[in-house]
Amino acid sequence: MSNQLGDRIRRLRLAGNLTLREVGARAGVSATHLSEIERGRTSPTVGALMRIAAALGEEASRLVDDVQPPGVAVARAGERREWTENDATVQALTAASSGGELTVVTVALPPGAAMPRLAGAGEQFVLVLEGAVEILLPASSRALREGDAVHCMAEDCRGVRNRGETGARLLWACSPAATL
Repeated sequence: MSNQLGDRIRRLRLAGNLTLREVGARAGVSATHLSEIERGRTSPTVGALMRIAAALGEEASRLVDDVQPPGVAVARAGERREWTENDATVQALTAASSGGELTVVTVALPPGAAMPRLAGAGEQFVLVLEGAVEILLPASSRALREGDAVHCMAEDCRGVRNRGETGARLLWACSPAATL
């Protein structure tokens, strides 16, 4: 718990372009002590936490609310892993650190772009959020438009292709979790 709290304090401090000394001086704690809190080597007292939060311009509850118990992973907007694959932009909505059995991504497919299925055996689920796509199956394909979804076994899903003239956006899930 302390390490998650420390990571949150460090992210806020760096986002504000503040040094350990600056935050420490504002909060009435030493830079060394603040560094130890950020690295999870010690936990702040409630009073110190309140002063650190104030020094960062945050409510103390916001620092603690973001701390998740083991098995819970929050994927915040702007902090998600994103990459390009075959002209498609893929953004992970589930964190690899969650240890869960589910991988969920969004996929933005420009016109004409295609993407193979997510790696992994098991089940695949695709929901079309915007646009129109074609799900590639072993012997055929199925046209899907906004609001349509498909659920199939991984071996039956070869991938997806945007045959439309506008971009498409998909919510894509697979279980068990894929290595991305």
